[in-house]
Amino acid sequence: MIKPDKHTNIKLSVPYLSAVSLGEIQRNGIIRYDDLKNVLIQKIGTGATENYQYALSFLYLLGKIEYIEKLDSIKMIEV
Repeated sequence: MIKPDKHTNIKLSVPYLSAVSLGEIQRNGIIRYDDLKNVLIQKIGTGATENYQYALSFLYLLGKIEYIEKLDSIKMIEV
């Protein structure tokens, strides 16, 4: 769902969710997986849960975030 069509709600798209997620991760430093999901639901709505995992995978593939398994948290990779 990276390429939008006429029925795509931009606020529920993978790039938009990725941008909002990255902003929250940057603001908090390290944020728990579920806490980030809850923040997105509060900001965007329950439709955000559908593409949440895709947005995180997108950021991971771009090398922007890393997952800390011990803490079940996500942090930004410093470049």
